[in-house]
Amino acid sequence: MLTRAIDPEGRAHWLWEAADGVHNLSLAGLPSELAEAARFLASDSESRDARIAQAPLVPTQDGWAPILPGRPGKILCLGRNFPAPAHEMGTKPSLEDLLWFSKFPESCVAPSAPVPVPAWLKGRVDPEAELVLVLREDLHMASEKRAASAIAGWTLGNDLTARGVQASDKEKSWPWVRSKNLVGLGGYGPGWIPADALVGWDELVLEGRVNGELRQAAPLRDMLYSPARALAELSRWLRLEAGDLLFLGTPPGVQPLHDQDLCQVRLLAPDGSLPLGTLTHQILRPHA
Repeated sequence: MLTRAIDPEGRAHWLWEAADGVHNLSLAGLPSELAEAARFLASDSESRDARIAQAPLVPTQDGWAPILPGRPGKILCLGRNFPAPAHEMGTKPSLEDLLWFSKFPESCVAPSAPVPVPAWLKGRVDPEAELVLVLREDLHMASEKRAASAIAGWTLGNDLTARGVQASDKEKSWPWVRSKNLVGLGGYGPGWIPADALVGWDELVLEGRVNGELRQAAPLRDMLYSPARALAELSRWLRLEAGDLLFLGTPPGVQPLHDQDLCQVRLLAPDGSLPLGTLTHQILRPHA
């Protein structure tokens, strides 16, 4: 898994977590840009292994702090891509009308970082467990086949949403920008795995947990738009670029968060393993 962390001197590094330890890919020449990291992920396994072999092991990670695994150019998100949540909201999803919106990189916090909710924010705040992809190349007017080949890697995402603000803005026919982009309302990580490492797609189950309790769950096959189909449709409207992210939508069961709640996102394989690890955030919400 490709993660990113700051060393005790304040320098950011790309790290590769392997069976023999943690390799420092930045010291092996991997540039800091997410687009370059995506191209590394998309390279063939022989090329990846050769580069990892050149990267020195980190003797100890004492004093290191995890950060977001790269800064994207754009973050796009799918709404109502799992049919059940759409029905919960009283809408009927359609393959003829992809719902998408933007999340700003500045709104996202690092894996394991707390999410402070300001005292002035009214209404509920909800977690939304999601699978996230990163692109290795630009796309415009792309076919589904080409879009599928442009996916470099996968990670987990939490599209935290100020639901009260969203409901108010929808009543005014305003966009979802405010409810999705308050500082801290979002995160992705803990790190990237290559696209070719996520096998058995239809059998994987996306989960959202709060304080250990299962709140959200759905197999990835329930997605209305597959990743490739969504990318192809999005590329009709705008130019997608290497290093851009796409949040692929959330399963049913979203419920509001309270102060000190610990929310987790997991992707569960049939054998019980977690191929992407766990993305965790604790909510810090002042009492009313």
